Amino acid sequence: MSLNGITASAISALQTNQAALNVVSNNVANLNTPGYARRVVNEQTLSVGGQLAGVDIASVERVTSQFLQQEQLAAGGTSSQYDTMAQLFTQLNGLLGGPGDNQSLATQLTNVASAFAVASQAPSSSASQIGVINSLNDLASTFSNVSNTISSLQGQIDQQAVNSVGSTNALIQQIYQLNSQIKTANANGDDASALLDQRDTSLTSLAHVMGIKTTSNADGSVNVSTTDGVNLVSNTYARLAYGGGAINGSYGNITIQDVNPFDGKLLGSSQALDPHLSSGSLKGLIDTRDQVLGGLNQSLGNLAQQTALSFNAQANANASFPPPTSLTGRDTGLLSTDALNFSGKTTIAVTDSSGNMVSRINVDFGAGTLSVDGGAAQSIGTTIGGFMTALNAALGANGSASFANGQLSISATGGNGVIVQDDATTPSLRGTTGLSQFFGLNDVFQAQTPSVTATGLSAGDSSGLAAGGNITVSLKGPDGNIAKNVSITTTAGQTIGNVISALNTALGGAATLTLNADGSISTATSAVYPGYALNVTNDTTQRGTTGISFSELFGLGTNALAQQAQGFSVTAADANNPALVGMGTPQITPATVAGDTIVSAGDNSGAIALENVINQSESFKAAGGIAAQTASLSDYAATFYQNLSTQSNAVSTNQTTQDDRLTEANSRVASYSGVNLDEELTNLTTYQQAYAAGARILSVVDALYQTLLQIQ
Repeated sequence: MSLNGITASAISALQTNQAALNVVSNNVANLNTPGYARRVVNEQTLSVGGQLAGVDIASVERVTSQFLQQEQLAAGGTSSQYDTMAQLFTQLNGLLGGPGDNQSLATQLTNVASAFAVASQAPSSSASQIGVINSLNDLASTFSNVSNTISSLQGQIDQQAVNSVGSTNALIQQIYQLNSQIKTANANGDDASALLDQRDTSLTSLAHVMGIKTTSNADGSVNVSTTDGVNLVSNTYARLAYGGGAINGSYGNITIQDVNPFDGKLLGSSQALDPHLSSGSLKGLIDTRDQVLGGLNQSLGNLAQQTALSFNAQANANASFPPPTSLTGRDTGLLSTDALNFSGKTTIAVTDSSGNMVSRINVDFGAGTLSVDGGAAQSIGTTIGGFMTALNAALGANGSASFANGQLSISATGGNGVIVQDDATTPSLRGTTGLSQFFGLNDVFQAQTPSVTATGLSAGDSSGLAAGGNITVSLKGPDGNIAKNVSITTTAGQTIGNVISALNTALGGAATLTLNADGSISTATSAVYPGYALNVTNDTTQRGTTGISFSELFGLGTNALAQQAQGFSVTAADANNPALVGMGTPQITPATVAGDTIVSAGDNSGAIALENVINQSESFKAAGGIAAQTASLSDYAATFYQNLSTQSNAVSTNQTTQDDRLTEANSRVASYSGVNLDEELTNLTTYQQAYAAGARILSVVDALYQTLLQIQ
């Protein structure tokens, strides 16, 4: 080899090892840089015309493993999902407490029973009556406060989802832009660009928001999609959209749509993203908002509804002393033209202020008659209005009855009182509820929507809905997928059956509404949509002048159950006059006549019965992840908190598991791709020595040239 050849080889050694030292220095400098993958130098023989001519750098390679990176992305998504949910559960547990807390529903139910137990010792005492009202108010406030807390937290989470959508769009667009820059760098021969580290960092951040998978392309770019294949980044990029907010308690979908990167215009049609979220903080937010909190709201509403039904049933069977001069019920949503549809028997009595009977009206709904003080039977007609006319006439000078805007009112004259008592053998029933409770004449609890949803209406009854009303329902799955979103418009003259048929037609068999014999509506989804729930997202209808919509009347949709706890309170009549809470039981028998005492000041049987309400077996429907069951109010309240605890523990366990998985994935990636200081120092020494050797060769060549120049 000539001296020129030796010189060229030495220079190549200097250049190659200088470049290698530069790579080592970058590795050492980025020892603690998140997302940095170490670079290694791959050397190759430099040849000219088939002859050795020194050394060259074949490539500077990023040390990465696609398998480990995919595992890191997957682990990051699931870890972020459960970290998000665990954080929200910590907040929720702090707000709601547990069964043993002084402010829990279970404790408040026990306090109500204790207050009635105390009142039974002195039923006429104003202190006892005030103690009862205070305990009832505390229970009602707890229901309402828990409902507000859950709904408020849902709103906060929803806003976090809105904010997350904005930042996620920025990440997706950033990855697309980095792809473009990396393709340009690759075309220029730079396949270890720092842009790759930036893209990996962005991909890791995106994976923490939503589950993703990546596919590498020959030009250095990556395609990014959800784990089930919905495009996020390719030759286009996706844009997420979500405005937030609930409609009638139901939240909509995050939508996703491709964007033309050249003009920013949307391509094709949008689709729901929610069903395609497999992990990540965004899924954690949505699952907590809809499944966890939505489920808690439903089970809370289930308990609230049954609490109202149970206490109201007993309160309407009781009597206060002295009897109230008037009874005004709740807005039932019924019209005077509705069929009467009551069965059984009941007695409406007028008493004096001492609880002695003045007059009695025996009503036999089965026979369609009433009689006054044992007199001749008189027809009560076949409609609510007809019955009111007959009852008003029967009261005569002793009182009056009226029915307007869905409310029944019965009043006595001359300072007398009114008592309603069902027959002991064949009590009155409309649907599944007695006359006094159905109209809410002696209710103690009320909510924003009626607790009695067994309306007693039949398919042939007039809907009472004006033309032009709108009912919109959606069929939403547990993964957030909205399979159906349909709307009907009411027309004049429709019956209840017509409205239900119109809804069923619009749903197209995906879900079916059935009017039951008791006047309630049940909903069943087809086998194609298991686990889906029907939500009423809009209802502008109103039954007559009652102000009650079609969906409120029947408790239609999953949100209706949650609404049972909203605005839960003691009725205004009882709250303003604690003496109206019945502590006694009316004693009307077939032999009772005017002048007989039918309720007395010392009667505590009603208070004892109300004390025992919390321990009576009640039938609870399936709601919010709690199975249908027969249980007492106290037991179901404990189940409500146990369900919360079970879900919280499950999330905590998953959080630990997935955090450990992410730690292991990060460790493996760091071991494979991270900078090892000992290894880099070894490389540094090796390249330094090689550089020095190359420099030494140049010194030798220089000496040889000097020797040659001195030869004469």
